[in-house]
Amino acid sequence: CAVHSGLRRLHASLPIPSAMKRKRDEVMVGLVLLAAVVVGIGGTIWLARGGLSRGYTMYGRFPWGAGLKTGQGVLLAGVQIGFVDAVELVPDGTLGVTMQINKEYHIPKGSVATVDANGIFGDQLIAITAPIGVTTYLPPGDTIPAGKGAPRTGELLTKGDSIATDVRALTGKVRAEFVDSGGFRDTRKAINDLTKLVAQLSSVAAEQSKQLTQTQAALRKTLSSVDSSKVDSTVINLRATSANLEKLTRSLDSTRVAVNQVVAKVNSGPGTVGRLMNDPAVYARVDTLLMRLDSLTLDFKKNPRKYINLKIF
Repeated sequence: CAVHSGLRRLHASLPIPSAMKRKRDEVMVGLVLLAAVVVGIGGTIWLARGGLSRGYTMYGRFPWGAGLKTGQGVLLAGVQIGFVDAVELVPDGTLGVTMQINKEYHIPKGSVATVDANGIFGDQLIAITAPIGVTTYLPPGDTIPAGKGAPRTGELLTKGDSIATDVRALTGKVRAEFVDSGGFRDTRKAINDLTKLVAQLSSVAAEQSKQLTQTQAALRKTLSSVDSSKVDSTVINLRATSANLEKLTRSLDSTRVAVNQVVAKVNSGPGTVGRLMNDPAVYARVDTLLMRLDSLTLDFKKNPRKYINLKIF
């Protein structure tokens, strides 16, 4: 033992090489950095889960296959307010989820919880959607109703498969219509015919434009050959005719007024004609007189000798 202790003191008193000392310092620095990283990650997770304050518990139920795990975030209107504390597999086809909510946040009544994707790497989170303007909150320990979440990857793949099937069917129909049955050839022919038609229409339009130009030139020539003095005299005659027509119209109006006055006087009955037309007694006498004249005429035709006595020597 005395020899062993003496050897230990001798070894300790010997100088340590610089290379070994440098290696030992590098190992110590690496261990310190590793410990700092571990402490930082652990502290971050610990703070994200509420730190010393555990908050309060809320519950939720989601269908199987939601992909929830312990430690995933709980968001309210896009703000993280807690994390998933536990996930329990229930035989009725649901997941019983326990959520730890920070005590400074409250969940409004009428809110719904859905499982949404967090990034593109398959991670999930619980998103709570709250109605606007609600000032009452769910009590701690209550269950947040589950809403309709975003479609999962399997559903998207299934929908993509159905879309791909429809695209393949459409491609097959297009190929059958345009390739197998000569649709492209007919289309090319129709395009050529349409090009010819456009060329013909262009030539017709050019010819019509040329004729229109000639017509405009002839019209300008005709208008330039018109004597302005004759046009002025014609306009003066038209004005005189219009004045004469206006005078004639006034004369006819005065005549119409006079005729109306005469008719009014006749209808009112102050004169002889008015009495004859409007007095029933006079009309009856005249009618009687006419009847007597008719009877006298008939009697005269039957017995003329009664009225004419002609004696000849």
